Amino acid sequence: MASALEQFVNNVRQLSAQGQMTQLCELINKSGELLAKNLSHLDTVLGALDIQEHSLGVLAVLFVKFSMPNIPDFETLFSQVQLFISTCNGEHIRYATDTFAGLCHQLTNALVERKQPLRGVVILKQAIDKMQMNTNQLTSVHADLCQLCLLAKPSD
Repeated sequence: MASALEQFVNNVRQLSAQGQMTQLCELINKSGELLAKNLSHLDTVLGALDIQEHSLGVLAVLFVKFSMPNIPDFETLFSQVQLFISTCNGEHIRYATDTFAGLCHQLTNALVERKQPLRGVVILKQAIDKMQMNTNQLTSVHADLCQLCLLAKPSD
């Protein structure tokens, strides 16, 4: 792993351990270009981070992976996102709701493109549960969930 990526991982670990989520969000916002330049090492970065403890760092990596023009292995990325959404720390995610919603939107678009909307319904429901402060709160992910549900509905 390149030294800049090692520094990214170390900073994510340190800021997460210290509970400095605002600073961690700033780091993540500044690291998009670094991560994008090191696409071939991103799975190694994911392996070095714990989803529950380092949710914001994992979110940043998955967001960049989904931003690639051509996703080389969609099934692997789909599984990574599915695992992330089901096990990430909701309290941490609420510091980066725009990025989290962006990841959900990227997932929605990829599933619509592949004509597999049903695969995302449960995942997006879990994502909404992570984002919401209460069950009456609407999120931007609700629109993606609605789109997938409408497309997954069998036509008469």
